[in-house]
Amino acid sequence: MKRLMQLALAASFAGICLSACSGYSAQDYVSDMKALTEETVRNAASYSEEDWKRVSEEYRAIHEKGKEVLENLTEEQKRELEQYAEDVTDKAAEFDHEELKAQFEDIADRADELIDGLMEKLNAND
Repeated sequence: MKRLMQLALAASFAGICLSACSGYSAQDYVSDMKALTEETVRNAASYSEEDWKRVSEEYRAIHEKGKEVLENLTEEQKRELEQYAEDVTDKAAEFDHEELKAQFEDIADRADELIDGLMEKLNAND
């Protein structure tokens, strides 16, 4: 009986780990980008250079985490992401630091390229 309980507990734990690891969706990606964008826009006026570097790294981390789900984005989600990229790029432009502006523009360009590539694939399959 004790052995059966241990096996059930181990199976439950493995199931939780697998669902937690594979459960990142396109909506999760959009939600993460939205939350970080809203925080950034709200606080941009008081950000230091270090704050902007942190934000840039956070965007990069979200983008890396979400690369696998980009092909599942809806048209509406793609438009949302484009708007978030514009909002953050505008705020970064207000901060007078060329390197950070370039980093945000690069992130926005890479996201646009991925979305454009996905759209081409989807249109080719039609």
